[in-house]
Amino acid sequence: MMQKSVALAYVLWFFLGYLGIHRMYCGRVGSGVAMLALTVFGTLTVGILIGHILMMIVGIWWLIDLFLTAKMAGFPLR
Repeated sequence: MMQKSVALAYVLWFFLGYLGIHRMYCGRVGSGVAMLALTVFGTLTVGILIGHILMMIVGIWWLIDLFLTAKMAGFPLR
């Protein structure tokens, strides 16, 4: 796995994290697309309860990624 820019990964996380763009940049395309799909489906169904639940899941996932993004980008954590 090639090391990516940790700074750019965190910029993408902060501004486009709810779309999973930071995960795609770090090579986690599958989970990035899943995050994108949850956001799109959650936005489309926000008028009913399921949309709020999906957006809450994405928000929690986004916060957890605050701690995971550096490792995903290839930063050696010891």
